[in-house]
Amino acid sequence: MIGSFMHTTIVMMTPILFAALGGLFTNLSGMLNIGLEGMMLMSAFISVYIANATGSILVGILAGVASACVLAVIMALFSLNLKANVFVVGLATNLMAAGMTVFLSSWLVGTRGTIVFHEAPRLSRIEIPLLRDIPLIGRMLTGYNVMDFLALGLTVICFVLIFRTSYGYHLRSVGKDYKTAESVGISVYGHRFAAFVISGILVGLGGAALSLPLRAFVGGMTGGRGWIALVAVVLGRGNPFGVLVASLVFGAASALSNTLQAVTDIPPKLLLAVPFAVTLVVMIVYAIRRPGSLEQR
Repeated sequence: MIGSFMHTTIVMMTPILFAALGGLFTNLSGMLNIGLEGMMLMSAFISVYIANATGSILVGILAGVASACVLAVIMALFSLNLKANVFVVGLATNLMAAGMTVFLSSWLVGTRGTIVFHEAPRLSRIEIPLLRDIPLIGRMLTGYNVMDFLALGLTVICFVLIFRTSYGYHLRSVGKDYKTAESVGISVYGHRFAAFVISGILVGLGGAALSLPLRAFVGGMTGGRGWIALVAVVLGRGNPFGVLVASLVFGAASALSNTLQAVTDIPPKLLLAVPFAVTLVVMIVYAIRRPGSLEQR
């Protein structure tokens, strides 16, 4: 049971981690992206729909990433070129994506309810022969799909990009003091625009990781994961590994919610609130231990 719980934790963590890594880049640039929920939702629909239409998981993932990047570019244009408030733009993105996915599902598939794409290719699980037979550890370390492993690998890549490359140094300097960065020749606009595009790529992967394993889409299926990812960005304190730990905590909360629904008689609607309750508690503890940290955000 412990091994199964840990396995579910990693699976539930993957979409949150992708979205949180995407939000990390815009946050480091000084432009907190609260449109993660909408970008994720759009990618979730487009990726599984295109995968079903083409019979290719790769094409589906690329299409989902492209749809999230389109939203990211739109957000960047409104925020950077038109000087619109980035928080208002993010909220508008979430609302637009929620409505757009309902419209597209009704127009393209003919239903607004749960859509199961039976012809869509399935993301197969990767079983490691020697590890899968080991009690407990085998269940914890094997049986994941490629998106789960990709999320962990991209965490390392993001760390290297942020802390070991000139782009990362410049990005962090733009976020800390954009006027000083601009005075030494660093393109504030270029780095912030690139941060939005990178955010779109990563969040798009999170949406694909949410719908492709299920081969299904439900309106609002992100279920607040974009907002939880935003909290993981704050808790991560600018470090991808910190974001990983925060995402793991929220993944465990989601896994606990699923487990309790299976083994207890507690109303499911109440158990669905467990991840959000954990998020609230974590934020309260964070605010108490680091006074003024949330106000700075």
